[in-house]
Amino acid sequence: MKNKLKWIGHLTGSIIVALALFFNATLGNYQNKVEPSQASPTENYSHTLTYIPIEMDYDSSQYYISGFTSTVTVELSGSNRVLLQGETEEGTRSFKIRANLRNLEPGTHTVKLEAVNLPTGITANIDPSTITVQIGKIAKKDFAVKGVVKTEQVATGYQVDKVTVDTTSITITTDESTLARIDHIEAIIPDETALKADFSGTARLQAVDSKGNVLPVSLSSDETQMHVTIKKK
Repeated sequence: MKNKLKWIGHLTGSIIVALALFFNATLGNYQNKVEPSQASPTENYSHTLTYIPIEMDYDSSQYYISGFTSTVTVELSGSNRVLLQGETEEGTRSFKIRANLRNLEPGTHTVKLEAVNLPTGITANIDPSTITVQIGKIAKKDFAVKGVVKTEQVATGYQVDKVTVDTTSITITTDESTLARIDHIEAIIPDETALKADFSGTARLQAVDSKGNVLPVSLSSDETQMHVTIKKK
C-alpha cells in the first residue's frame, strides 16, 4: 500500500511538471507570434517630383540674382498615403522649395535649399540640395535695340539689304557689374533660318558684351517684330 501511494505521488508530480512545461511552451509560442506583429514597421510610401521651382527669398528692390538652377527634383516620403498624394498634385500642394538669401552680401554663394510647409509626417529629399547664386546690387538702364542677321542665316547668292525692328528701345534690369559689360541689345531670328526672300517675324531679344557673349539680364520685353529686306548679290 505504501509503495502504491508513493507511485501515485510520483505520477502526480510528473503530470504537474509536464503540464507546467506545456503551458510554458505554449505561452512562449504565443508571445513569439504576437511580438513580431507588434514590432512590424509602418509601411512607407514615396513619390518623386521633377521640375519643382525654387522660391528665391531675397529683397528684389535692392538686389539682382542670377546664375542659379531654377528647378529641382524632390522625393517625398511618408506613411500617410492621402497626404502624400495631395503633395504630389500641383493644385493641392502646400510645400515649397526655398532658398533663403536674406542675410547674404553681394557675391557668389552656395545656398542650402529647404522644403517649407510640409505636412506632418511627410519628408522631402531635394536634388540638388544646394544651388550656387550670384547676388549683386540692382541696376537699370535703357538701351537701343539692334536687329542682327548672321551671315549663315542668308542663303547663298543673297545678301541683307535692310533690317528694322518695331522695338527701338528697351529697359534692362541686372546687377551693376553685368550692366557695365553690356555692349548692345540685339534682336535675332531663329538660327535655322536661311533667307532668300524678305522676312517679317518674331525676333528674340538678348543683351551681349563686346565679344558677343549673352549676359544674364531681365528685359522689359523678350521679343520684338523684325523686318529684313533681302536682295541678290
